[in-house]
Amino acid sequence: LGVGEATIPTLVRFHQLLKVNEQEFMAATQATFKLGIGFESWRDLGEDYIHSFGDTGRDHWSAGFQHFWLKGRQRGLAGDFGDYCLELRAALESKFAHIPSPGINYAFHIDATLYAQYLRKFSEKLGVRRVEGKIVEVGTHPETGYIESLMLDSGQRLEGDLFVDCSG
Repeated sequence: LGVGEATIPTLVRFHQLLKVNEQEFMAATQATFKLGIGFESWRDLGEDYIHSFGDTGRDHWSAGFQHFWLKGRQRGLAGDFGDYCLELRAALESKFAHIPSPGINYAFHIDATLYAQYLRKFSEKLGVRRVEGKIVEVGTHPETGYIESLMLDSGQRLEGDLFVDCSG
């Protein structure tokens, strides 16, 4: 097994912007769905906590949901706070489904090595050029300080609009 990575829902949005095929991505990275982040013995030994990716309850124009929940709790009418979050309830029941808008917030557990390979192939198909080398000089714009070019130890000068440091 490669190194596992736990992602957050912004990766789903990022993939949507790039038009990544989710089924192909999941197969290529051995991904599984994720609805939150679990913390074992969060506050006290044996007390677990799940930070779900969804909203809890629905706000009302007059106040946030938590105020109504608190009042209901004081009156013995409300369950646990997390009972009002679809993503948390689904996670606790080991359930998941893509549902229409507004949808469910989710992310992935992925193999990081496989994800790097997937992104490389995906990007190269779109014309991204990958260059390896040791950087010996960084050329910056005199006024903004933005990177304009890189000089490699091979003497090759690379100019571009976007530079991604993948050194770790």
